[in-house]
Amino acid sequence: MNKRLAPACPQYKAVASDNKPAGGSHWPARHHKRSAAAVAALAVLVSMLSAGTANSAVQEAVVPPPAAPAPTSRGVTCNTTPAADLGACISRMLTDPNGAYSPEHVHTTAEKEPVRATRQAAAAATAGSWSVVADCTVNDYKVNPIHASMLKSGKILMTAGSGNSRTFFDQKVFKTWLWDPTTPGTCPQEIPMPAGIDLFCSGHSHLPDGRVLFFGGTGRYAGGGLYYTGIRESYAFDEATLTFTSTGLMSVARWYPNGPVNAVGNPVVVSGLDANGKVTATNELFNATTGAWSKLPGSRIFPLYAGMVLRKNGTLCYFGANMGGRAGAVPGCWNWTTNAYYPIPGLIYPDCRDQASTLLLHPAQAQKVMLIGGGCGVGTTGTTATVDLNAASHKFTTGPYLGFAAMHSCATILPDRSAFVAGGADHNTKPRLQAARLPAGATAWEQLASPTVPRMYHSSCMLLADGSVLTMGTTAPPGDLVETRFEIYKPWYLQAGVTRPTITNVAATLKLGGTYGVDFAGPASVTGASLQRLTSVTHSSDPNQRSVEVPVVATTTWTRKHLTIEANRGILPPGLYLLTLRDWRNIPSKSLVVRIVENTPVASAGSPSAAVPCCCC
Repeated sequence: MNKRLAPACPQYKAVASDNKPAGGSHWPARHHKRSAAAVAALAVLVSMLSAGTANSAVQEAVVPPPAAPAPTSRGVTCNTTPAADLGACISRMLTDPNGAYSPEHVHTTAEKEPVRATRQAAAAATAGSWSVVADCTVNDYKVNPIHASMLKSGKILMTAGSGNSRTFFDQKVFKTWLWDPTTPGTCPQEIPMPAGIDLFCSGHSHLPDGRVLFFGGTGRYAGGGLYYTGIRESYAFDEATLTFTSTGLMSVARWYPNGPVNAVGNPVVVSGLDANGKVTATNELFNATTGAWSKLPGSRIFPLYAGMVLRKNGTLCYFGANMGGRAGAVPGCWNWTTNAYYPIPGLIYPDCRDQASTLLLHPAQAQKVMLIGGGCGVGTTGTTATVDLNAASHKFTTGPYLGFAAMHSCATILPDRSAFVAGGADHNTKPRLQAARLPAGATAWEQLASPTVPRMYHSSCMLLADGSVLTMGTTAPPGDLVETRFEIYKPWYLQAGVTRPTITNVAATLKLGGTYGVDFAGPASVTGASLQRLTSVTHSSDPNQRSVEVPVVATTTWTRKHLTIEANRGILPPGLYLLTLRDWRNIPSKSLVVRIVENTPVASAGSPSAAVPCCCC
């Protein structure tokens, strides 16, 4: 039976933001009531963020909270909506013409205006540079890379499906493309999609053999009193044949699901709106060896596109990032084989993490996870919080302030081991044309050269094999519905005059725990290496992102080293990775794609019993 949309979700009071294009930027918004607790919380916020920017030229001021905004001032927000009502709230949020997420919304001049904080000038050696490399319309269709996955060849699979267009959905116009970064000025090749299946807002993860598994998608657009709904279908894309092959039906339909892989590389699929537009509490596993789907024990609700990370003991940990609202979920580690859950306390602003970024910092062996930015009921935050999963007990600690406040940002680990964040916006308005870098082990973010293309809702970024970062996409940018420009950031090690090491020979397949020779050329000795899992990203979420340190041992030949591959598959789950060498100056090589496989066969690969044994968190 069709269900009617719930009444408008609650509107929230918030810390006002100074959105001046030159010199002002958003403070994190915070839901509150006028009470002593709110005053105390505001004092903590001022204190904490002042400390976070003490060594930066970024200056922002907290303004006393204004009266609650009119219900139509920002459209519907769903950050604190209960799970039972989240599907209705998000459906309303994405269709409300007063809100900036609706395709029918007409952006005002103020909403289009980019926002920049006063930025500390980065040293020329680390600022990097940006350039627009392509502006792509293929077969009269604007390239709209809402979902992006790197393939074994280094090419990028860009998938839109119906691409946030009810017209295309009704006409069954579904699109995907293949783009080659080695010829960046050439627009991508269109790839046929499964007939009648809309993979818009699906989940996707790499399988151990390099195929990309898509699960769920759009069953119905919201409108006329109806919710968005998901689909049960799943497909694997194989670059060798350029085809999508059916991998069966999930037990429930899903729209906006996520699929972190377990320790043998098989996706554990969680959340999503089901066939009735409700957040599902059913979680399931895809076994890449048998091609079968199986339900997991018990039931547990996670938010849409939940920000999750595989822990070294095989559990999966959720850190608070979500799309639209957290559906009542709290951060914690989940033993998916038993459904036991161990909360992680201490996250600041848990209702301000809509489309935040979740990064497992380098090296993955250190098990330090950072949550970055996010959206509130009204406004955004630039705060970060970290968890040390190697600690005896887990809790969030406040991390360094990003330097700008945003949701919809993209985040990745660069091959020089630093964390990188760029772009974003305030609820699909006021794009942030900023970028920042956190060097490995550093306690403060460096502000970098500024991007020029707005990246808001449905945007993403991708680490490329040469060490640059591709940024792409956005539906509802200033002036047009689909942003078709591809922009690439080149870090310091890609600037003129920097000579990089080159990998000249290495095995294409590496076993967990094995030792392998690697040959290289270059002016400086190689002292480090890393394996970074290929990106598969959408909506600021890539739950499988990880950068694993690889010890390097010298040999009797100067241009040859031995690499010792991590043995723990909870740290290095089987699959495809970018292998990078670093010389003693921390200059990384261009990466090569290698495949990590089991050292010994695992019985019933992909079954819960095949995971790294779980332990109490």
